[in-house]
Amino acid sequence: MIYDLFKEKKKGSVKKIVIIAVIAAVLIIGAIIACTIYLNIIQLDEISNKLGNFSSVYIKNLIYKVISFLTAFISIFVVISVTNIFIKRNMNNYIESNGLEKRYLPNLPIAAIMSLFGAFIAQNMIYSKILSFLNFVPFGKTDPIFGKDIGYYVFQRPFLLTIYQFLLTLWIIVIIYTVIYYLTMLVSFYKTLTLENLKVKTILIHNLVNISILFIIKAFSYKFQSEGIVYSNFIDLKGAGYVDVNIWLKYFTFAPYLLMAIVIIAFAFILRNKLKGAAISIAVFPVVWIIVLIIAGVFQSFVVKPNALHYEKNYIKYNMEMTRSAFNFNKISSYDFPKMQSLTPEIINNNLDTVNNIRVVDYKATLDSDIQLQSITNFYTFKDGDIINYLINGKQTPIFITAREIDKSKLADQQKTYINNMFKYTHGYGVVVNPINKITAQGQVDFLLKDLRMESVDETNLKVTEPRIYYGEITDDVVITNPPGAVDKEKEIDYGNITTSYNGNGGIKLTLLNRLLFALKFSDLNMLISGNVDNNSKILLNREIISRVEMAVPFLKIDSEPYIVLSKDGRLKWILDAYTSTNDFPYSQEYDSVNYIRNSVKISVDAYNGNVECYIIDKTDPIIESYKKMYPEVFKTEVLPTYISEHMRYPESLLMTQTEVLKRYHLDPADSTKDNISMFYTNQDTWNIAKYPDSTNSEGVTDIAPYYNMIKLPGKIGQTEELILMRPFTPSGNKHNMVSWLAVRNSSAVYGDMILFNFPKNTNILGTDQVEININQITEISETMTLLGQRESKVFKGSLLVIPIENSVLYVEPLYIQADSPSAIPQVRKVVVGYQKGNDFKHGIGNTLNEALVNLFKDTEGPAVNPGGSDTPGTTGDTIDKATQAKVKEFLDTIKKGIDSSTSAYDDLLSLLQDKKIIK
Repeated sequence: MIYDLFKEKKKGSVKKIVIIAVIAAVLIIGAIIACTIYLNIIQLDEISNKLGNFSSVYIKNLIYKVISFLTAFISIFVVISVTNIFIKRNMNNYIESNGLEKRYLPNLPIAAIMSLFGAFIAQNMIYSKILSFLNFVPFGKTDPIFGKDIGYYVFQRPFLLTIYQFLLTLWIIVIIYTVIYYLTMLVSFYKTLTLENLKVKTILIHNLVNISILFIIKAFSYKFQSEGIVYSNFIDLKGAGYVDVNIWLKYFTFAPYLLMAIVIIAFAFILRNKLKGAAISIAVFPVVWIIVLIIAGVFQSFVVKPNALHYEKNYIKYNMEMTRSAFNFNKISSYDFPKMQSLTPEIINNNLDTVNNIRVVDYKATLDSDIQLQSITNFYTFKDGDIINYLINGKQTPIFITAREIDKSKLADQQKTYINNMFKYTHGYGVVVNPINKITAQGQVDFLLKDLRMESVDETNLKVTEPRIYYGEITDDVVITNPPGAVDKEKEIDYGNITTSYNGNGGIKLTLLNRLLFALKFSDLNMLISGNVDNNSKILLNREIISRVEMAVPFLKIDSEPYIVLSKDGRLKWILDAYTSTNDFPYSQEYDSVNYIRNSVKISVDAYNGNVECYIIDKTDPIIESYKKMYPEVFKTEVLPTYISEHMRYPESLLMTQTEVLKRYHLDPADSTKDNISMFYTNQDTWNIAKYPDSTNSEGVTDIAPYYNMIKLPGKIGQTEELILMRPFTPSGNKHNMVSWLAVRNSSAVYGDMILFNFPKNTNILGTDQVEININQITEISETMTLLGQRESKVFKGSLLVIPIENSVLYVEPLYIQADSPSAIPQVRKVVVGYQKGNDFKHGIGNTLNEALVNLFKDTEGPAVNPGGSDTPGTTGDTIDKATQAKVKEFLDTIKKGIDSSTSAYDDLLSLLQDKKIIK
């Protein structure tokens, strides 16, 4: 052989190039990973405006991901490497004994590649479960079959099960890999592979040993399979049924011993070179499983199913108890109305605070009105609004509040420049507050806080000191701001010629490194070259509040309906609800992918600074306590701020979930006065959500969504009017009468308390769709809708509300008119009220709620209705406090002194002001 110096040098050069390329690739990947970690950390620190609060979550998760990755990598690498050692030894012996040409048998490269891929997949499966396992918190409640604390099923079992599944999957891969490796090598030796070529004793032994080890691993699975019966299904219920407990549980207890015996017998056959006997021994196990399967099926079909209630009664009870616990129904208190009364003027007059707080405006119509009347500029808009309670002029009042956010899509095309988008149009401006119980003389929404100057009827409780909204529901872009006094920088636009410069502590300083990284992240070269950016500039990002909070606390489920409030110092704060949930609560019925849920956290986001603060509000929830142990720096330990505690609002989506489950699980198995288990099984007392007509729905009706009311709860439960969230129920099937309604209290002292108000069984209470049918049959309503619907106008009804008052029910529905134009403003033209008297529906119609109530009882003998509200046309919105009334009276007295006492001018003016309820 001739040594070729040039060729050897060329080989060396290629090798060096490959090494350099690999090193360069590793460095580049490492730099990308490092930059990604750095960007994530500084963004998370910016969200809390404090080092470590939320970045600690990211860092801890990252550490455990790395630990999980390395553990999985090493485990897979060792197993594959050892497997390859046995394969290579067997193949080398085979090659040598058959005089075949030696072949290169790769080992470490295959093990490394397989380990890399396997570890990437395994890390995300394992890391979060490790954290839960290590931060176990007991529930203080056990499952009914094994007597284990629920915390074991929620925190510990998922981790143990994941480890088992990892090992099982790994060994199945080893078995497949071993077979493929042997076949590939044998095929490379023989053009035609025959059965005789496969009968290699060492190779067969290796594969049989692999299968035996799989059986040993499988033996450990029966612990999890036996526990897993609490997640089985029987008669459409979650949990273990009679057959699960009495047949399958016994099989799962016996199976590991059978399996170990089979493995021992198989090994004995292998050691005696009786491979056929080993194979037959292994085949016994699936045969036994098939026999048990047949026995269980026959017993279920011919013994249990014909007498299901007898055999399954205890297990049905377990399902009922655990589901009610998981969805917090054990905290529901029931109130049974002793009897129902027809509504009377006396009842109305005795509950004026409830009556005067009834919502007479609709969500969508109010929002549409605010968009038309209060957007003011072409770049502001409103996404949605929310009902909360506020102390206004000394009185608790339900209000509709909505944020005026920026919407750059509404800018004219010529305005959509880079400068405008990035530096000038950066924020929303203020909020609009509407009373939900009042309308103007024109039937339009009224205002308690309005316009860009933040004009307020109560400068104490509705005073805005910082109206700018840099973080919001639809504020989802990136902007760059400059500090006040920055020279030669674009100013941010509030409205008109009024400009501002951001002076908050939100945002990230654009140092040279940050500018470079964010320019790469957003593919925006202008960040590097723009004269509007320097080291003092800030980039504001992650401004959409839901995604901002999800980034900060990814382990919580964030409600999709945040609401905005005013703090005592006039700052705007977004409030978000966060949930803990799981699908691992044993015996609990699943709804919407969860079978346990709690509203355990309230989160605030400052609309100006973007600060995110998390407060635990349910310390009885073991899951949130576990998270608190995992991430101790996330949750605030201070008392709940007043801007949250004074405006607590139970989430509609949570009540929607709970009421869907409650339709069947309102029956309490612990109630010894009723055979609730039998009634549950036979669906004798299943409910539906009350419905109302909906032409857009294929069924013609739609479930009523939960809605807020300011009422005094019936009986001795409520001492005064309070904001509640409620939803009514009707019987299942084609029955439409109301049977019950669920109320959830919102004030901080009783937050989340649920009361189920049940109507008497022998009384037929009109359901909402029945009331709607009655309203549609009112001649005046049909004529009014026909008349108002002319001249290119559309007429539509608002939400039909059920208002419980003492032992009576008042129904209220507004009637709207709106011109057929994109800029048209909805107007309430009529309000329909009604109540049930016997089997009849009594109604009253008026231009206002007060007028409708007066008309409701105009033919009734006895005292007249005197609602005394402020929705009378011409006076709506003129809520005059006592101090203002005193000033008006003083002014009138001054006028009187200066005029002839014989004139009636003073008396006429005084009567007019009293008639208009401006003064008493």
